[in-house]
Amino acid sequence: MLLLLGFVFLIFAQEKDTQLLLDDSIGTILTLAIPATLPIYIMVLMFDIVMVIVKVSSAESPYESAFFKKIMIFEIGLTVIIIYSWIPYFSAVFS
Repeated sequence: MLLLLGFVFLIFAQEKDTQLLLDDSIGTILTLAIPATLPIYIMVLMFDIVMVIVKVSSAESPYESAFFKKIMIFEIGLTVIIIYSWIPYFSAVFS
């Protein structure tokens, strides 16, 4: 579920000159709700990365440890890609 939501945030990444649309529900969701929930999603993803690190440190088998390390690397990569794709939008909003 977390990965699916991450791909939604990647697909609907806003451009830096995006205007706020409050005329219809789809426009409101795309231009208001998605950018507003992105910081919450990033924090949840970072918390999940910390929890995976804890799981790796307490893994009993090397296969389990290797599996969770792959998950951790994927989540870190996804976080970096999402942040990189949203930087133009948030830098325009906060400047």
